[in-house]
Amino acid sequence: MKNSLKITLAGVLSALSVALLALGSIIWILEYTAPLLCGMILIIVVESCGKKTAFLVYAAVSVLSLILLPMKGSALLYATFFGYFPIIRENIDRLKLLILRILIKFVIFNVGVIGTELLLVYAFGIPFDNPFGATGLIITLAASYVILFTFDRLLYVFTVIYVKKYKKRVEKMLK
Repeated sequence: MKNSLKITLAGVLSALSVALLALGSIIWILEYTAPLLCGMILIIVVESCGKKTAFLVYAAVSVLSLILLPMKGSALLYATFFGYFPIIRENIDRLKLLILRILIKFVIFNVGVIGTELLLVYAFGIPFDNPFGATGLIITLAASYVILFTFDRLLYVFTVIYVKKYKKRVEKMLK
């Protein structure tokens, strides 16, 4: 694929990602699903344009969404986890030890999610409302681990489907 076509595809998918994050910023129920969908969009960039371009798309979407969006929750989730995880997931999955792969994914996820909450509370002044105290925090973290493994599996399935069914079509359209 020509470089100009890669740039075009990356730009269109960047704009789509920012638009989805804006929708997640406006509609509160999409605050957690919009970054997840944007992360899945990055699979198209990784497979069609390469990891360098995908990191540039991630950086552009993160910066634009943090500047433009009125509510920063979905933008922060994208910037701290859902944006870069699809790019580095393949490298993590190359590790031979299953327990090491799971541990690395847990650490990356915890840093991202806890970092997002800390930024929301301390940098943006948005209170962390949890009426159930420490028990509610543990339940929330356990539920987020289910989201992590579901997202990881969705990325795998989406990558396989994209590579087998759609990658050739996309490249053919862009030639």
